[in-house]
Amino acid sequence: MGLYDDEKEAVTSGDVLDVIYWQTKFATLKFEQALKTHQPEGAIRLLVPDVINSCASVLETFPNHEDVKNWRLRALEIEKKIDPNAPSADFKSNFAQWRDYSYEAGWRSYHIAKMAAEDEDWALARTHALEVDTQFKRTVERMGAWPAEVQAWVRESLQEMQGMAEKAAGKL
Repeated sequence: MGLYDDEKEAVTSGDVLDVIYWQTKFATLKFEQALKTHQPEGAIRLLVPDVINSCASVLETFPNHEDVKNWRLRALEIEKKIDPNAPSADFKSNFAQWRDYSYEAGWRSYHIAKMAAEDEDWALARTHALEVDTQFKRTVERMGAWPAEVQAWVRESLQEMQGMAEKAAGKL
């Protein structure tokens, strides 16, 4: 047992400063958006294991996190409904940002940087703010067909994280 394991066991909901948690949250949001936008069953089938396995990984660290438990149960429920023989399929065009690795990596690092800054962990905040800068600069080049609100969020977040990287560097 580690020094802070009791604190991790006490977490029952909400966001946590953990990379695997944020990867899992993104995978879950992506999965829910795929369902909401009626993506092909064969494409959704490929998302289910990621959500289930990612949730299991988070629950190893935060075993009492009810939100993550519910995400996992939801994915297991949907998995039972999916035809295992559904033909492989690509996502429809209204799902473009969810398929973009740079968007995912930037989104994850954005949230980690914000939480790290709140904890005044300036080294971690700077590392992730710089990662957002790298990833979202790549994303901006290819998001022309994405929803306007997503494009706006990416641009605003990029500027915010550039400022945070400077602020964090000054705190080190």
